[in-house]
Amino acid sequence: MTSSFDLHGKVAIVTGGNGGIGYGIAQGLAQAGAHIVVAARDAVKNARAVAHLQALGAQALSLITDVQDEASVQAMAQATVDW
Repeated sequence: MTSSFDLHGKVAIVTGGNGGIGYGIAQGLAQAGAHIVVAARDAVKNARAVAHLQALGAQALSLITDVQDEASVQAMAQATVDW
C-alpha cells in the first residue's frame, strides 16, 4: 500500500521541534520523507532531536531560533534555503 502523504524532496521547518508535540510532528514529517529543520532556542535539545531524527534515516538540521526575534527568524529562513 502506498502513502498519499509523500513529502520526499520537501523541507519542513518545525519550530519547537526539539520536544513534545513539535518533535512528534517532526517525526511524522520525516517518516513521510521530508527533510527536517528543527528550529528552537535550546541547542542541546535541538542536537538531541536532530540525532534521533537522523537515526530514523531522516536528513535533519538544527537551527537556534527565537521566533519572537524577527532577525532570528530571517536568519533561520536563509539558513534553510542555503541548506
